[in-house]
Amino acid sequence: MSQVYDLLNQALERGQCKSLQDFALLLKELEQTAAASEPFTLATVKECQALAVAARQAEQFAADRCQKDAVIQERDAAHKWLGLHLKAKLLADYGRQLADDASFQASINLLQSKVVPLAKEFHQAQRLAVSFATLGNVLGMIGQRRKGTRYLEDAIHAFEAALQCLDSNDDPVEWASVQNSLGNALGSLGQRSSDDALLQRSIEAFELALTKQSEQTCAHDWASTMNNLAAALQSVGRKQNDAKVLKRSVESYKAVLRIWTRAEAPLDWATTMDHLGTALRTLGEHRRGPGTLKQAVAAYNSALAERTRELTPNDWAMTHNNLGAALQKLALREEKPEILQKAILSYEQSLTHWTQEAVPMTWAMTMANLGVARGEFARLTGDIESARLAVKEIQSAVDLFRSASHAQYTELGEEQLSKARRLAEALVEEQRVERAGNEHVQH
Repeated sequence: MSQVYDLLNQALERGQCKSLQDFALLLKELEQTAAASEPFTLATVKECQALAVAARQAEQFAADRCQKDAVIQERDAAHKWLGLHLKAKLLADYGRQLADDASFQASINLLQSKVVPLAKEFHQAQRLAVSFATLGNVLGMIGQRRKGTRYLEDAIHAFEAALQCLDSNDDPVEWASVQNSLGNALGSLGQRSSDDALLQRSIEAFELALTKQSEQTCAHDWASTMNNLAAALQSVGRKQNDAKVLKRSVESYKAVLRIWTRAEAPLDWATTMDHLGTALRTLGEHRRGPGTLKQAVAAYNSALAERTRELTPNDWAMTHNNLGAALQKLALREEKPEILQKAILSYEQSLTHWTQEAVPMTWAMTMANLGVARGEFARLTGDIESARLAVKEIQSAVDLFRSASHAQYTELGEEQLSKARRLAEALVEEQRVERAGNEHVQH
């Protein structure tokens, strides 16, 4: 094996590998040399070839190459595990990139039937932990895509099995990583099943991970876990109407921004700014003054500096929708129609990308938000045309909710529609009475 690495290093030093294609050609030459050598050397070359193919975004072909490599009879259990584990990860990558559930399932089957048993045969706790952690990750990915809870529940069991193989003191990095993954799975399952206990366990898992991660020693991992913790805290705080928990979420997002800066990670920075805006908006609803809501508006506007329509159109639309919601809350808090006009503009911006044809449900929810905001503008200004337009916008959203058989959204939409109609009728009546009064005075 060392001979293979020595040859690769020499080639790199001589500048022979300027591209992945050059690297593949070099490995092909080494394969011919290694064929006459010991099987372990040949297997090492084939592993390198699989990695090179994966780097060229050909995961399925790379996975097949790993399978051929793994059947070399002379390889011991540890090296068979290496090839099969790589194949399982490549299948999962293929499934994620192409949204292919069959590849996810193939990865799960391989991990359960061969990778985990081989790791047990190897009698090495860390390798077994890696096997269970990979299984948990793949189960979690397909669990996010499918309805129900079975895959997410299995993912949690896999992560818990991985933790039983690890010591937090001897393997702090791996242990913290698995705790972070466990927290994500618990959070997803808690959200799906509306289970407060699972959401609380999710927070505890992230907090445990952070006991072995620090801003100084592993800044990126620390920021990633802190970001996940902030999201979990926000979910629990919103669900339980707990301002203290929401404040913790805000402070956690602010801590993440010390690492994910605009200069070094602009899109991560923008995403965190968007999430911070939502946490501030939710917290602002619990506070009497407008200050926190103004901070939410500022956070969303900051996010839009990087979340441009040209670069990330869907994220751009999402942030505009969120900004509209924050401006709407702020306008009602301060009773300022000019701020509602800004909210309306933000919703309209979102709808230029979220069309009814492309994303009907998202379009309908945003259209309902727009209609409600326009109705509030009509209430504050007495503008009849805005009130009538609000009715039309909310009606179009309700029609789509009803056609999609979404009972909850239909019911909420009909409540807003009834309110908008009453407002429009009241404004028309006020105008009629005013005109009648004016005519009486003239006579």
